[in-house]
Amino acid sequence: MKRPKLKRKTNYGNVIFEKPDYDELRKEYTILDMHTHSERSHDCQTHLKDMLKKAAKFGFGLAVTDHVRAENSIRACKQKKVLVVPGIEVNSIENKELLIYFYSAKDLQEFYEKYIKPYVTIKKEDKRKIITKRLQIVIVKKKMQQILEESEKYSCLQSIPHPYTLPTRRSHIFYSRKKRRELFKDIEGIEVINASMTRHINKQAMRWAKKSGKSITGGSDGHTLAEIGSAVVATHATTVEGVLESIRKRKNLVIGHELKYSQSLRDYIASQRYKKKEGIQKILHLEKEVHEKLLKEFFK
Repeated sequence: MKRPKLKRKTNYGNVIFEKPDYDELRKEYTILDMHTHSERSHDCQTHLKDMLKKAAKFGFGLAVTDHVRAENSIRACKQKKVLVVPGIEVNSIENKELLIYFYSAKDLQEFYEKYIKPYVTIKKEDKRKIITKRLQIVIVKKKMQQILEESEKYSCLQSIPHPYTLPTRRSHIFYSRKKRRELFKDIEGIEVINASMTRHINKQAMRWAKKSGKSITGGSDGHTLAEIGSAVVATHATTVEGVLESIRKRKNLVIGHELKYSQSLRDYIASQRYKKKEGIQKILHLEKEVHEKLLKEFFK
């Protein structure tokens, strides 16, 4: 596959650490942000209609992968202006996440209604840790093995998101244990660029994917409008089936850059322990400032 011209020496084969140049990429590729969140996710307030407007404006597709919710992904698939890959991000009872991309919205809807929606639960909050509220509040009362087995009843592609993230959710340790090695073999992809992670974390994910011979995916993990589109998958395919087959056959590129003020920063801030009410107010004030700065950058 021909590589796009690079502004810096950041080319690692099919993984390119660089801000996507939409105009240049669209000359040869279909580009999609394969990891985004809408207002259906418990930790996001970005409206689907605004996400689709931005994607249409800049010419990239989306996978709307809300936390254990599929309504907006299914809804987005009904419009025709933006190419949308049906998807969902599922959090297991072990607090490990999995991105699942479906070849059809109908399959996603059936999988969600039958195997996910009835088993969604709210974890009890630990008031000493704000991070519990933000990262562990919504899960599916199933082990990852069961979720994988149920997803394999459909035509889909699974990918492990941000495998080197915060310790409690660090998937590479989870799958590296001997008892889960067979489970890991059934998963086809690893997310190698997540714009809300650091460059070091993404490079670790890239090396893990290369070592284990997995397909590669990437996305912004955007929870705000400004974040969406900061990391994309590029492929010559023009349909949902073609995009997923391209990823499966490892004929795609992943291009993106990490955001300076991203969801990872807000999660880190939220993870700190504050015993006084003033500490919580400082977190909320800082989050508001970061969000406003991102919106100003987008609408420049």
